[in-house]
Amino acid sequence: MAHTYDIETYKKQVNAVYRATIWLTIITIIEVAAALLWMYVHPHGGGPRWLLNSFFIVASLLKAYFIVGEFMHIRYETRALTITILAPTFFLIWFIIAFLWEGQEWLNNKTTGGIIMEQNIAPAHHDDGHGATDSHNDKGNKDAGHH
Repeated sequence: MAHTYDIETYKKQVNAVYRATIWLTIITIIEVAAALLWMYVHPHGGGPRWLLNSFFIVASLLKAYFIVGEFMHIRYETRALTITILAPTFFLIWFIIAFLWEGQEWLNNKTTGGIIMEQNIAPAHHDDGHGATDSHNDKGNKDAGHH
């Protein structure tokens, strides 16, 4: 059984690869521009960081779609094979998120002892009592620290 390969099929495949590469490049440029713009608008790390992170997650998923679909040829496979490959991947991602979430809860319980506390502690009142004068400073005192 001989493989026949016509020039039209070849051109379609090459164009699809170029199209995917161009989309990946555009998405990457937008990601870098968004990160730089975010750093310019919020130079000290302010602002809703979840918004930027959500954008990066969506852009990464979009890039993964192009990579898996075109370069790993999933787009050209049967639906059953596609589901067989993608379903475990989604479960793996879900497990990673669940384990990270649970790990953070364990860390919170470990550091707070499982107790959620609100601390409304007033700052200590400082008066001019013992130790407030310059006579106890180390300036000019040769015996400072030798009590």
